[in-house]
Amino acid sequence: MSLRCRVSFVVSPRACRGSAFRTVGALLLGIAVYPARLEAGIAGLQRVAANLNSPMFATFAPGDPTKLYIAERGDPPESGDAAAAIRILDLTTGTLSPTPFLTITGLNNDGEGGLLGLAFHPDYQSNGKFYVNVTANDSISDNAFSTYIREYLRSEADPNVADPPGKQVLTFSQPQPNHNGGWIGFGPRDGYLYIMTGDGGNSNDQGAGHSEPDGNAQDVTANFLGKVLRVDVDRDDFAGDAARNYGIPYDRVDGDRAIPGNPFAPETPQGADPEGDDEIWAYGLRNPFRAGFDRATADLWIGDVGQGAREEIDFQPGDSQGGENYGWRFREGFIQTPGSVGRPKPDDNVDPIYDYRRPGAAGVDPNLTGTTVTGGVAYRGPDPSLQGLYFFADSSANRVWTLKLPDGESGLTVNYVNPQLAPDVGSPSTPVAISEDAVGNLYITYLSGSVYRIKTDLFMSGDFNGDAAVDAADLINWSAGLGAESDATRADGDADGDGDVDGADFLAWQQNYGWSPLTAISQTAAASIPEPQAVLLAMFALAAVCRRT
Repeated sequence: MSLRCRVSFVVSPRACRGSAFRTVGALLLGIAVYPARLEAGIAGLQRVAANLNSPMFATFAPGDPTKLYIAERGDPPESGDAAAAIRILDLTTGTLSPTPFLTITGLNNDGEGGLLGLAFHPDYQSNGKFYVNVTANDSISDNAFSTYIREYLRSEADPNVADPPGKQVLTFSQPQPNHNGGWIGFGPRDGYLYIMTGDGGNSNDQGAGHSEPDGNAQDVTANFLGKVLRVDVDRDDFAGDAARNYGIPYDRVDGDRAIPGNPFAPETPQGADPEGDDEIWAYGLRNPFRAGFDRATADLWIGDVGQGAREEIDFQPGDSQGGENYGWRFREGFIQTPGSVGRPKPDDNVDPIYDYRRPGAAGVDPNLTGTTVTGGVAYRGPDPSLQGLYFFADSSANRVWTLKLPDGESGLTVNYVNPQLAPDVGSPSTPVAISEDAVGNLYITYLSGSVYRIKTDLFMSGDFNGDAAVDAADLINWSAGLGAESDATRADGDADGDGDVDGADFLAWQQNYGWSPLTAISQTAAASIPEPQAVLLAMFALAAVCRRT
């Protein structure tokens, strides 16, 4: 319950209306108590882009909250010479730019190929660099195609256009056209590029192009398949190799924090392993199609598509030293993989944090089943009630869930949230990505041709501009709306939802000043709470209200 005391002052009603008395009284005396949050939560899906050509992923460029970049898979489908586009959605106007940000030609989108991943450099605003994960033809016999990680640059002449051609960062071959992984992203603490790779296709990590006796995913010698790769795109340790334009992360110190090197690499660059396992960060994955970092904790969440029994969510804490073995092909979810490739749990096996079964499993809630997991991301947007809640989906079952990590009060919980995600228009199907924008709002990309924002109707009191931070920028909204007595909204500066913008709303802002998802995790304030001179502030408020009467 919101408790607020208002004090009236003897000021001529001819000068101002009643809101001025309340504004000045609250500002001068500050006798108010406010809740930090209002009750609400998930409030449906809002379509933000439609009529897209097989969209695969949506993401943002660091430093720009006004745009969402949408990667389309490629056209025509099932082609060895497809063209894929990256489109720009203007979040301020809701319009999709008719001119692609970038068109990539010569792709092979057969099977599960095409434009699969997109990530912007942490310093994109200054260096204009971004990266894609694509599949394209190669010169290797009996191969489906190869995966290429490429670097592109934003045009200096027009920031809404990129310059082809791209520069190859690394490449590896794919023996079959499925299980290509696809997600790429930068670690929020180390700044390295993480690359999810599948086991190479086929089934049970077996057949032509698959290492024996244990499969590609368990092979950590010169084998990039079934792995999490981790590279430094700001260095080039292979100056004489045009196909390898990256550095190997080695142990280093960043301020007062130690950043671990890759677990299979030697401690120094001078000892680089020519057999090629230096790039591996973790292994034992089947098809980690989608993953995501928690921007507040640096925890890594991985959705790994199963073979025929279980779909799994793997979790790597932000302080990991790397080297995790997630078990494939020996393990599928929490169980031994059925059939001849299964094996009792290896000593170094890391179990998933959650797995779910296929439809029709006896004794299982049908709403908690599926066949193709789509990993997502932990929420760190403006809604304080959803902080840290992990959103993920199943593309075949068209289902979306949330997962809450265990805490002091309860164990791990998973909730089916489709009933709370009714779309405002359309009937989207086949969710292939859950990702975020610059301020942490979440979006679901549907292969059927659309992107939807997950709507929430809760905000932190004082976060008037909805950027997931209570800071000085919010005062612009408050001062602009000051004195309004009707139709007041959050954007106008109405923190307490009482229909007007007054000193009470300023005090709510002051109470929560410094809040953001990052400071909420660290339990430290981003800045000291401002202590304005009450009389000067009151005079300003009174003048502003009187101007509106």
